[in-house]
This record gives sequence, structure tokens and C-alpha cells, in this order.
Amino acid sequence: MLERQCTDWQFTREDLKRTPSVSCGWTVEREELDRAKACSLIYSASRKLQLPQITSASACVYLHRFFMRHSLKEYHHYNIAATCLFFACKAEESLRKLENFIPVIVYYASKGNRRAPPGTSEFEKWRTVILRTEVVLLQALCFDMVIDHPHAALIDLATTLQLPQRLTQMAWSFIADFMRLPLCLVYLPKTTACASVVLSAKVSSSEAADAASRLMMDSVWIEKAGVHKSAVDEIVQWILGFYAREAQARKASAAAAAVASGHGSVADHSHLAGASRTTPTYSPTPPSTASPIPHALPSPSSDLK
Repeated sequence: MLERQCTDWQFTREDLKRTPSVSCGWTVEREELDRAKACSLIYSASRKLQLPQITSASACVYLHRFFMRHSLKEYHHYNIAATCLFFACKAEESLRKLENFIPVIVYYASKGNRRAPPGTSEFEKWRTVILRTEVVLLQALCFDMVIDHPHAALIDLATTLQLPQRLTQMAWSFIADFMRLPLCLVYLPKTTACASVVLSAKVSSSEAADAASRLMMDSVWIEKAGVHKSAVDEIVQWILGFYAREAQARKASAAAAAVASGHGSVADHSHLAGASRTTPTYSPTPPSTASPIPHALPSPSSDLK
């Protein structure tokens, strides 16, 4: 079987079950949650730094691609989130100085429990992490920085379908949520855009009820967009399932915090065992100068969605 080209970033759901992280002992669900946490850090820091949404989206794509070649055991997801966002600032020409960038990252990575003004040891640790890991990131990405995002496709759909502004805004918000999952590795941007519209129609308020009803009853527009409806349905089910798993993980984190503070018991929350736990005071360990060899990519799939 031929090896996949380094710059071919189209995968299948099955490929996500044999990533480097899964090979190192992560479950698919745990990896999904860790990727989502990393992307949440990217979005939180981006808002504070007033970065364009495309910069945030590019950073998320870089992160998902990176973890197809390296494992979460080798690189903490917050380290890669910070590095991907800093690199995306360069790639998308929305530069930020490390002096302004790092304190924001530290604040959100530590859930507000740490500060890292320039000149402190915490600042220097993050500076070392970002600058050293940036080289590894570029190698993992094979210097492929060009990304097609679903945002442009959504704008085209909104115009073609004459979507109400409220529905379009909801779809735009769902795309931001979609970026937290490795959807960009499995589905084409136009497919993701269609899924954001369908999901918005499912949960729309009465303000956009007529348009939502029309979209849900008539799926011809999906086929006319050159997209398989089955792929759109897969995305909607994936994100809805993820919302449920994420909520369960948050309950587990809250339960663990309650037990740690003496306000709860392990028995009270035994049904949440095994769920992901957070690290509110995370502080990085700078990587060594010797970088792990990236894993080979899975063989290519011709089933583009």
C-alpha cells in the first residue's frame, strides 16, 4: 500500500482510531476531548488578543494536523495550542509580540491561576516551549500552511439560500465549534458549511422558523451544493455526540474538584469514573532540543466527503 503524501491531510473516521495518541494509550474519546480543550484555549486567547477568526481557525487546523503525526503523550495539548496560535498569527498576517501573547496564553491555560509578565520564569518557560515547538510544528506540517476554511462556503450558502441573518450567525458559531473537532481532517469545507446550516436550522428560534423549516424539509439544496447529505448527517451526529461527552467530562471534573475540596465523595460520582480531568494550574516543561520523529501518516483514502 502506498504511503500517503505528507501534504495530503484528508483522512477517514477509521484513521482517527489509529492516531499516534491512540497508539500511545489514549482512547479516541480522550484524544477528542484533549484536542477540543486545546482549541478552546486557542479561541479564548484569540478573543483576548483580538485576532481574526480565520487566524483562530487556522491554528485549530494546524493542531489537528500536528496530532496526526505526533502524540499527546509526546506533546501536551496546551503547548501545541499556544504554538499553533502563535504560528497562525504569522501565517495569517495578524502578528502579536510574545510579550503580549504569552501572558494571555498563561492566564487561560491556568484558568486564571497564573500570571506570566515578561521577565518571569513562567514567561521564559512558555517562550522556550513555543519557540522550540514551532520548529517541530513546521516539520510535522511539511511547511504546508495553505488552508481552505468553511467560512467562505457558508457565506456563499447564505447568499444562495437567502438565509436570515440570525440563522447565518448561528451557523458561523457552529463552525467555530466544529473546529474544535478534527472534522477538517475528514470532511471538505463545503460539507462542513452545509452541516453548520442544517444544525442551525435544527435549533433555530421562532425568529428564523420559516427558513429553518424550509431547509429541513427540502434537502435538495445540499445536493445542489455538490455535497452528500449522508456526510452532512454524519457531522451533525458527531458534534451532538461530542456535546454530550463534553458535558459528561465537565461533570466528572466538577465531581473530582468536589472530592478534592472535601465537599463530595468518590461514591457519589463513581459513575463518572474514567472521564477527562482538567489541570487548572498547568505550567509547561520546555521540550528537549531533540524532537521525536513524527509518525507516518495513514495511507490515503479516495473517499473525499
